[in-house]
Amino acid sequence: MFINEGPEAEVTDAPGWHEVFRRGVREPNDLVGEIRTAVKHGMHDPVDSLEMVSAAVETTGAVVTALSSPWSLYTPQDAATAAAGLFVQLEHQAEALQELGRAVGRIAGRGETVLPAPAGPGQEANLADALAALQSASQQIRVLVAQHAPGTVRALETAPASAPIPADVHATVVAVAELLAEQHTGTVTLNRRHEEGAFEDPEDGFGCGCDITLHTAEEEYTFHRGDCEWSIVKDSDGRDLGDGSTVYDAHETLSVSLKTAHPQQLVDSILRIIADDQQEPADFTLGLRSVPAGGS
Repeated sequence: MFINEGPEAEVTDAPGWHEVFRRGVREPNDLVGEIRTAVKHGMHDPVDSLEMVSAAVETTGAVVTALSSPWSLYTPQDAATAAAGLFVQLEHQAEALQELGRAVGRIAGRGETVLPAPAGPGQEANLADALAALQSASQQIRVLVAQHAPGTVRALETAPASAPIPADVHATVVAVAELLAEQHTGTVTLNRRHEEGAFEDPEDGFGCGCDITLHTAEEEYTFHRGDCEWSIVKDSDGRDLGDGSTVYDAHETLSVSLKTAHPQQLVDSILRIIADDQQEPADFTLGLRSVPAGGS
């Protein structure tokens, strides 16, 4: 359910495009969980109100940052979910402006501020005009959402989508290997560690056991998944333990961690890491440089 959402009867009456957002974010993240806990606990005073306003400012700014990433969305359907959520947010903002006006009215009702008559022509706007402006802004936002949300979300939701999104972590590794074979100038080898069809998608954040070996003129790299992250290690960083096994004291973790990430996003990151590593001085004692994932 949405934060501050009404009873089930009200949810049923919500516009159809709301469902697009619900389907896309059925599992709340930790940040959402914290907000819901605060709402459940109760908010009764100015500290609670201003903390929530502050959190809203931060999260809205974070959305701008997230959407600015070259790989922020994979498909028009992802965009439909985001658009629906932003329109719901506008609805809540309209309600917040209404509640802000009511809150100021309650302050005046307690006799703790003076509510004057609206300012006349040529006079500076006063508190009454501010309350009227809040009411007007709220109504304008509601009209905007009603006019544009249904068509916008529907157009994005029904748009053709052909992004090669893998079904599981093994399919991701295979797709990345295929793209690397086309785009990497050296040898690329997919190392299969299980029989075809014998893989069960793990829930512990690790991969299927398969990995990819890439060769350049100077180095050998291995790309794999483990502990909820995609990583690259290079052969020269390996340390022989004497029993036939090798440990690596340095590795590069890609900033993209989604197990079914867009294969090209992973490939772009891998190739960038390797290209930057090849430009490093001969001393690799600090391991590979940290390079953010993203498009070229």
